[in-house]
Amino acid sequence: MTIQAFPGGSADIEEPDWSTLIPNKGKGKAGNNQTWRDYAHREWLRTVAALRSAGTLASENRHQIQRLVIAYIRYDRAAAELFRMGLVTDAPRTGTAMMNVYQTEMRHADSDATTAEMELGIPPRRRGSVAKADKKQRQGRAADEFLAKARG
Repeated sequence: MTIQAFPGGSADIEEPDWSTLIPNKGKGKAGNNQTWRDYAHREWLRTVAALRSAGTLASENRHQIQRLVIAYIRYDRAAAELFRMGLVTDAPRTGTAMMNVYQTEMRHADSDATTAEMELGIPPRRRGSVAKADKKQRQGRAADEFLAKARG
């Protein structure tokens, strides 16, 4: 398992081991998933960079970022299959026309990604509600010193 820490900001976040989360063919029909692991790595770097520049990167968000990247992968894989197979396919048993199941998977992955993005503050509309505000230092005035002496 390879772990890569991303220093900077206020958090060091370890990138997940994509080969564990996105394995190659086992009992299913997964095939070689190296392309999707590379894609996950690039999306992880892009997302961490966006959060770091917005000042909202925290180690507590690691798993939320991981879920976001996996939702992106699910969406793109489903989109590829949808375009390959078409919107309408034949039902396996009856042979009648049915909506492609990848259409549903795309909708679910889109919903998961949208939720994760909003919680992380990635969309520009939500960025202001999660960004850490810089606390301004109060400048002392001569009157403050005078009033402090008067009070006490």
